[in-house]
Amino acid sequence: MRRNAILGGVGALIVFILIIVGLYLLGDDDQSALERLRDIAVIFVVLTSLLTVALLAAVTGALIYLVMQVKDKVIPLLEEVTGTAKTVRNTASFVSEETVRPIAGVAGWVAKNRQFSRVVTGKTKKIPDPSKL
Repeated sequence: MRRNAILGGVGALIVFILIIVGLYLLGDDDQSALERLRDIAVIFVVLTSLLTVALLAAVTGALIYLVMQVKDKVIPLLEEVTGTAKTVRNTASFVSEETVRPIAGVAGWVAKNRQFSRVVTGKTKKIPDPSKL
């Protein structure tokens, strides 16, 4: 893998140098070396700008595609989550009405009878005075 990366980098550098030499040799004979280099730099700036615009267009297209995919999958998922939340809410309501209330009623009845038997038998506990604690 490292060997392929090094060979690719060296190959790209050779192509880059050949392009510069070719563009330099294409210049007119009455141009100075500095004018030729300026023209080469302008060509590379334009090519870099074109590459940047192409990459930005590709990224924009990918983002649009991603948003469309997410929209198509998230909306049904949110509807399913909403339905599940309603089911959980209804189940909790049913459990509280059908199971907790009768158990609480029985517990209250037991506590009432226990207190009644304590009062009748005279075995009530004295409630401690909070100020003396």
